Amino acid sequence: MVKYKIIIMTLAFLAALIASLSLTDWGMVEEQQYLKYQPGEGLRLPESGIGDIGFEIFTSYVFAFEVLALVLTAALVGAVWVARKEVA
Repeated sequence: MVKYKIIIMTLAFLAALIASLSLTDWGMVEEQQYLKYQPGEGLRLPESGIGDIGFEIFTSYVFAFEVLALVLTAALVGAVWVARKEVA
């Protein structure tokens, strides 16, 4: 019974991964709207690049991000499998 649950969870994960990869717009962004921000009088542009990093991760590097998520999930499952105790 446990094997069927694992197979169903694996197929659901793969279906979600394939759906996210197929629905992603892989074209480059023509114009970045958030870069048009102009600060008001007496204000300055933020110096943090966190927004830029997030934008790049989820647009240009989305495939690498998904692969990294898959590898880390596999590592977590492998660590749990190795650490489990055998029931005698």
